[in-house]
Amino acid sequence: MKFRAVITEAPAMRDFMNISLSLSKFSKDCVLRITARKLYFIISEEESGPRRPLVWCELPVNFYFKEYNVVGVNEQYNEIYLEFSTVLLARSLSILKQNVKSFKIKLTNKESPCLTVEIELMAGEIISRQVVHDIPVEVISRKHWADYEEPRFDDFHVSIQMPNLKAVRSIVEKMRNIGHSLIVSANKNGRLTLQTKTNIVSLSAHFPDLGIKSFAVGHITTTNSDDEDDVNQNVRSIVDIKKVSHVPVWATN
Repeated sequence: MKFRAVITEAPAMRDFMNISLSLSKFSKDCVLRITARKLYFIISEEESGPRRPLVWCELPVNFYFKEYNVVGVNEQYNEIYLEFSTVLLARSLSILKQNVKSFKIKLTNKESPCLTVEIELMAGEIISRQVVHDIPVEVISRKHWADYEEPRFDDFHVSIQMPNLKAVRSIVEKMRNIGHSLIVSANKNGRLTLQTKTNIVSLSAHFPDLGIKSFAVGHITTTNSDDEDDVNQNVRSIVDIKKVSHVPVWATN
């Protein structure tokens, strides 16, 4: 098995670093699935029984990497699954905050399998420095790959355009100081509501007139009606507010 990838664009390196930092907040361990077209970061819920993904993050190869090569277990299964420490990866990539020329990540064997991170720093017009980190990994055998299959979802009732993510993040961070759960609701009227409740206080943030797409009917539609019937058609979910605040997309804004 072989794996080697190189990033040279600053925005792509910054995204990769932010994603690694976010993953480290979700869990201490993560599975990296390496394929010819995408990298997948998978974090499973810590519970007995069948594994269910808590985090499923896909990185398209063409967007992030200038050079990319993978040789999997064989021609039929040209993939590699590795388990590693998210904390070690985040620490290794924190140096990408500096002036970096290139970032390389590859699978190596240094007495045991490792993800080796090589970062070339720009120290001057002529001189450069290289930082190398080795992150121990466990190679997951093919018989266990089924534990990390892509999650399948039923048709969504409604898919809604997100408002300004910086504003959403700021609101969620403030709500964390009030409650432990976040009620996320949306309707086909284009209204998104974020709410947290306690026995003493209830705090809500409303984002009206957002673009929506109903997967049930398969077309994009927008309306401005605030009829009571539309309000009663809200689809909502209650989630852990800490997990929402750690979603990697916040880090890219």
